[in-house]
Amino acid sequence: MFHIRLKLPLDFPAGQRESVSALLGDLALSHSLMRESDALDAPWLAEWLVMDKPDAAILNTRLQIYAALHDFEMENPDWQIEKLPEIDWLAHSYKQFEPFTVGPFFIYGSHFQDPVPDGLIGLQIDAATAFGSGEHGTTKGCLQAMLDLKGKGICPWNILDMGTGSGILGIAAWKLWHTPVLAVDNDGEAVRVAAHHQEINGVQSGAAAMMSVVGDGFAAADVQQKKPFELIIANILAGSLVEMVRDLTACCDEKGFIILSGILNEQAADVIAAYHAHGFSLKDTIEIGNWSTLVMQR
Repeated sequence: MFHIRLKLPLDFPAGQRESVSALLGDLALSHSLMRESDALDAPWLAEWLVMDKPDAAILNTRLQIYAALHDFEMENPDWQIEKLPEIDWLAHSYKQFEPFTVGPFFIYGSHFQDPVPDGLIGLQIDAATAFGSGEHGTTKGCLQAMLDLKGKGICPWNILDMGTGSGILGIAAWKLWHTPVLAVDNDGEAVRVAAHHQEINGVQSGAAAMMSVVGDGFAAADVQQKKPFELIIANILAGSLVEMVRDLTACCDEKGFIILSGILNEQAADVIAAYHAHGFSLKDTIEIGNWSTLVMQR
């Protein structure tokens, strides 16, 4: 198996980034597109996994045809081709996801067979097709924010996990407070994964426990029916958080708390300003690496 990487120039057409994977669509076992680092001006990297070693000349020909079809130029492309070692990739991925803790939360995958240590709250989350295994700074920040609220005696009676992904935050909220949690995502696969994680973590499904539903954000019927929420958790992206400020405010209790994440440190001020303008005050900022999690109250 071979790993192919191509660094895209800074002026690469934004509208073509997602479709660049089509270059090797008939060869690739998988592909990804991500920034080289968390910096907003970092170059994008396109990556593919293929079974057989590709010919660099063929790669260049494909790129030239693609560039001509989409009206851009890319001189001297830097193709990086690396042979991957012959290993059990499933076992390897499990090894990379060793159990870890965030406060009293003990987060582990299904490959971990030992009992959850005494005094800790187990969260079994398997790396899957939905975002949120707990390792990322944004998820850790949200978990810590919930723990801090719990430590201050905050006991929300109705919780919304907007953009639930794997369901980890909604499940954690239920285990902390044992109060109704509504987990919403517009991706049906994410909701399927969240419901699976509910089951393996012993969290009952229903209005009195946790509901994982597919819906169009705050317009979802279940959200409108169950609002207002005393705690809203939204680990999404800074731009989306700003865009949804009016809808979120309309679903938040008059003195409710919100936990906002998916925010690069340099983006935090803009998100705070947007929510200040809608009556929220900043209570805490949790920085983990390049990521900020905001705790605000209406």
